[in-house]
Amino acid sequence: MKDEIQPDTDSLYELIRLVRPLYKTLEASVAQELEKTGVSVSQRAVLEQILDNGSITVPAIGRKLVLPRQFIQKIANELLQLEFVQRRENQAHKRSVLLELTAKGLKTIEQIKVREVEVMKPVAAALNQDELTTAKAVMTKVTAGFDAHNSSLQEEETR
Repeated sequence: MKDEIQPDTDSLYELIRLVRPLYKTLEASVAQELEKTGVSVSQRAVLEQILDNGSITVPAIGRKLVLPRQFIQKIANELLQLEFVQRRENQAHKRSVLLELTAKGLKTIEQIKVREVEVMKPVAAALNQDELTTAKAVMTKVTAGFDAHNSSLQEEETR
């Protein structure tokens, strides 16, 4: 008899199928809130990475967001033009500059996050801490599992 505690692949598949609608719903909500700021969803994601990580390179942001370096560079260039970020020399790697928030960029991303918290409050009120902790653990394990699978495929391709 199958262990009732261990989910089967059908249950995992059902969970994974919820990710796209969740992502699209969140993206639409964020985009709607961002309309007032003049910041795009992609720009917001890059600003948040810089806020969370401090000075950081374009390739590092790409790895964290699982997006191509070229796409992140395009967004970084937009943020530079808007004066939300600035370049700083990278002592560890001369060709890969660090991006850091300007005062204007810091104020913008902080204001965005304050508004987002207000939007999240009713959703958070419908959940308890155990549910959030479990959801985070599950999402982390699923991501790690598929990351490991993708890494093994990439290793096979390079052999």
